[in-house]
Amino acid sequence: MKSIKFFWCMVLSLLMLVGFIVPVEAYTGHRSLVYTMYVNDQEVGVVRFAARALAIYDRVEQKLREQHEEDIFIDSNVYFREAKIGANGITNDTVLASAIEEAIDIKVNAYAIVIDGDKICYVPSSQEAHKVVEDIKKPYIEAIEKKDNSQLEEISLKQDVSFEMELVSEKNVISSEKAVELILHGSEGIEEYEVKEGDSLWSIANANNVKVEDLQLANPEIEDELIRPGDIVKICQQRKLLTVVTEEKIEYSEEVPFETEVREDNTLEKGKTKVIQQGEKGEKEIIALVTKEDGQEIKREIIEEKVIKEPVKHIEAKGTKVVTRTSRSSNSSSSRNSNSGKSSSAPVPANRGSRKGKDVANYALKFVGYPYKRNGKGPSGFDCSGFTSYVYKQFGVSISSSSVAQRSVGKYVPKSQLQPGDIVCFKNTNHVGIYIGGGKFVHASTYKTGVKISSLKDGKYPQRYVTARRIFD
Repeated sequence: MKSIKFFWCMVLSLLMLVGFIVPVEAYTGHRSLVYTMYVNDQEVGVVRFAARALAIYDRVEQKLREQHEEDIFIDSNVYFREAKIGANGITNDTVLASAIEEAIDIKVNAYAIVIDGDKICYVPSSQEAHKVVEDIKKPYIEAIEKKDNSQLEEISLKQDVSFEMELVSEKNVISSEKAVELILHGSEGIEEYEVKEGDSLWSIANANNVKVEDLQLANPEIEDELIRPGDIVKICQQRKLLTVVTEEKIEYSEEVPFETEVREDNTLEKGKTKVIQQGEKGEKEIIALVTKEDGQEIKREIIEEKVIKEPVKHIEAKGTKVVTRTSRSSNSSSSRNSNSGKSSSAPVPANRGSRKGKDVANYALKFVGYPYKRNGKGPSGFDCSGFTSYVYKQFGVSISSSSVAQRSVGKYVPKSQLQPGDIVCFKNTNHVGIYIGGGKFVHASTYKTGVKISSLKDGKYPQRYVTARRIFD
């Protein structure tokens, strides 16, 4: 009897043991239940025990708080979802901690830079926000301080700028240096372009769908729109968000033009002139208040003006005497007048339809000895740019009579490759002339010399030489 009871006890024990073993095998086999962990809706890993994963999260959060000296705010959304073990299995604790740290959104107190009501970016502190504004103003202050004849009166911003403290994600906070770059160049940033032969600021701006003014703002080192092959031009695709307004008091001198008086002279043959007194320009000192936006002048107000050298009047005698000559003497006189009447008539190009620089140079030489005249565009008198524009006009080419503008006509020519007909340009006085070959050029020089030939090696021409432009190949 006892043996029978023992038998049934053993059977019941085996059945109970089997009942415990089966579900455990099912739980730990291929169908074992695990969890995918999420932090702020970002999957960070697969874990077997949620409690262990939460403990790792707590350690990561504590580490982050200890790393930050300032107060930070962490309010993460952590949750788990049932899953099956994938090909990579359970996530390693170290990998899980790294993923959690990446997913945690740390919020800090930062300052928004607001321009005309729009929040542009966030910086760590109020001091950094003010530094951004001062760093934007700094280049303009330094540029004025470097000038001997200029004094900064006031500097401001055209737009309304304010700072607002907010609680934001640490990932959205940038340094003051990056904030300056963003405000100056916009979110599109800047591209660099290498100047090719024949390029001008206008052609580069047109090809990149930007304004010439924007190129000048992005490249303040470029003077008078003068660029050469190999130069690097920054192309800003978006206008800067802040405009710096400066008011500076400047002192400078300016020429005072002289008057011209013509007197009739009955002792001088009609059609002839004679200089009685050579005119001389005067000089005056000016103090002006100049307003600029981003370094570009928009307003000039004269505060004080003082003449320090009076101009000398230019006096000419105009002949009124009528001379009767024989046919022969008339022909002889006509021949002489053709050589001496350069102030009132102009030669005709031998090859008006020519598209060759050498023909332009040969024609320009015919004007040697013609008088210099302020703002003169010919043929009775020329200034430098009036002379070059007049000569090319006779060959069907219309170019600006501004010497600065002529630095951009045609295409760039290296000094070593000059050919007759090229326009040579000089700085300081913004002078121009027409190259005739052999290192020489013809130009309207001064009242004393008129149109003359000079060498590129003479005087200050080598130092003042800027560029050359070619109209005809």
